[in-house]
This record gives sequence, C-alpha cells and structure tokens, in this order.
Amino acid sequence: MLNEQALNERAQHFLKVLIERYIRDGQPVGSRTLAKDAGMELSPATIRNVMADLEDQGLITSPHTSAGRVPTVHGYRLFVDSLISLQPVDHRSIKRLQGELDEKEAPQNLVETASRFLSGLTHMAGVVMIPRHDQILIRELQFVHLSDMRVLAILVTSQGEVLNRIVETSRRFTRDELEQASRFINDHYSGLELDAIKSRIVREMEEYQQNMDKLMREALSIADKALQDE
Repeated sequence: MLNEQALNERAQHFLKVLIERYIRDGQPVGSRTLAKDAGMELSPATIRNVMADLEDQGLITSPHTSAGRVPTVHGYRLFVDSLISLQPVDHRSIKRLQGELDEKEAPQNLVETASRFLSGLTHMAGVVMIPRHDQILIRELQFVHLSDMRVLAILVTSQGEVLNRIVETSRRFTRDELEQASRFINDHYSGLELDAIKSRIVREMEEYQQNMDKLMREALSIADKALQDE
C-alpha cells in the first residue's frame, strides 16, 4: 500500500505542490509550473524524473496528450492522509462561530450558518453534515387529532428537532385514545434510533398482534405510517 514512506521528501513536496496547484486552477500541471511553485533549484531533467516516479507509483497521471499531470485517486488519498498541513483554529474564530450559532435556531438554519462560516474561514467550500434521520434517537412521539380520519404525528428527536406528519387513519380516534396511544409508543420505543423503531414496530406487529389489545395495535399502525413516511 502506498504511503509517505514510499516517497522521498522531495517527491512528497512535489506531489503536494502539484495537487494544491491543480485544486486551485483545475488544469494539468506542467514541469515548468511545478518547478516555479515548488521553489526548488532543480534541473528540468530532475523534475521530469520526479514526475515520472510519481506517475509510476500511480499518484499522478497525464490526461490525453497533455504534457501536464493531474493527481489520481491514490494521489489524493496520500495528500489527504499525510501531506496536508493543518493549522489549529484560533480562539477568536471559535468565539465568533459560537456567537453566530444560536441553539434556538432551526437545525437547517444552524447548518447553513456553520457552512457559510466554515467557507469564509477556509476560503474553500464549506460542508456541514447532520446525522441522518434514521440514526437520530427519538425522544418523543405524540398524536394529535385533526379531523375524523386524520391524525397529526409529532416526532421530537434527541437533537430537539421537531418533525410533523399527517397520517390517514382507518377510523376516528378520540383525544383520550390518542393520548393512550402516544404513551404506549413512548414507553416502549423512546430513546431508540428511528431505523430501529421502524424495524421493531413491524416485527412486533407480526409476532405479538394476537396478544395486544385493539388500541395497542392501532397505535403501532399509526406510528408505523408516520415513521415510514419520514
């Protein structure tokens, strides 16, 4: 497996400079450009030899008939794993980010704010990810009566996110029935991941249906519809 030990210090430096230049310009990097950016007094022949060595190891390649080189997937991987120089974020920037992120904001707004801040700080594309819904723990599920045959399912995650889903039911439920159904679901499934709840509801509906009373079966059915839609 290729790693930084397989390259001498000069080859590592040239690979790092080539990738940084390619990321910046999006064009194949030639020997002359590489020599200028690298800041090393080397002959054109020496630079060509280093480029050939990098190409032989599958770290760079020459697209089409171009004289320049571009990084390969293996080259990028070595760059990311070993050659990037990371600078710690200064205390002022951390304080500024904390000031701009309001915990009361909707999760989507927080993600957008963090992404813009990250992009401005690094002068690169800022990508911020939140956990997928099926990996988020469910804190609470409430059912609210809307009309004769519709129920509003309110899902609250452990992250404080609130998701709403309207469910069509097979009959009209009273407020007391929906409150009992909510308590049943929360007592049995609160604290589990969304994906695990889905699987468990389906399994228990199949295995224990005869031993459940009618309201329990209907509570599982409403929850299953709400979560499957989500």
